[in-house]
Amino acid sequence: MSVVALLAGFAALSPPEGSLARWAARIGTPDGEFPLIGAGTRAETYVALQWNGERCASLGPEVAPTLVGLAVGAARRRSAAQLSAAVDAGLAAAEVSTPMAPVSTGVLAATVCAARLAEVPENELPALLDLAASLMVIGPPGVAPGHDPAAAWLAMRAWDAGITGMPGGLAHTLSVVSNGLPDRAAADLDVFDLVEALR
Repeated sequence: MSVVALLAGFAALSPPEGSLARWAARIGTPDGEFPLIGAGTRAETYVALQWNGERCASLGPEVAPTLVGLAVGAARRRSAAQLSAAVDAGLAAAEVSTPMAPVSTGVLAATVCAARLAEVPENELPALLDLAASLMVIGPPGVAPGHDPAAAWLAMRAWDAGITGMPGGLAHTLSVVSNGLPDRAAADLDVFDLVEALR
């Protein structure tokens, strides 16, 4: 699904109801940084990404990278074409990671998208993904859809502040949760190879 089609999907959602509406009422504020889609209010970016991720998850895997891409891209005045390319790069990251381990690879997809929009140098991307790996949810992909864009945004904020993850953190996380990775020994897993496969 294209970013334009996904944005149309966001607009077509019916107003939030039930617990989602109550959550929006608790977190919403007119001067918030990021909109709560369809709720008529805004919230602080991190919590807005969580809320929007939960609300829009049924629209597909493009949701997490698109939401964080909107937050990062707007702050950096990126174009819609740049957003679309960044979302595509993020989705490619998820395709590489999905069969490897039972973790929330949406965090990786969203982080790659945010990194592209923030113009993180290619040689620094493995270290950023090591940081993002520390924010992944262990469990089946999609278990916490609001977590994925929020964690990617948090990884970018931490990165911008000079915080780094454990070197090799992504490879370590994937090897631990997949019990040694069925097709590859953990010692053979190199984050550089994972990043190169994202292209």
